[in-house]
Amino acid sequence: MPMKKKTVRRPKKALKKADPSIQFSYKQSAMLGRYVTEQGSIIPRFESGLSQKQQRQLAREVKRARHLALLPFTQTL
Repeated sequence: MPMKKKTVRRPKKALKKADPSIQFSYKQSAMLGRYVTEQGSIIPRFESGLSQKQQRQLAREVKRARHLALLPFTQTL
């Protein structure tokens, strides 16, 4: 019988906690830019420390800002 490969469990990193009173708006492109990477993708929830509700609101507002050309879709090289 073949030997089972042991899996290594990595310790979980401490998550950053964002302020629960943060409200996102598509008009605040500077604040939304902090949650967008250089390639134009939205930072995931476990890195930003946002709640699920805040992350959904962030995604909606970033998409609105992109549509109105307040934020770029991608970074130009």
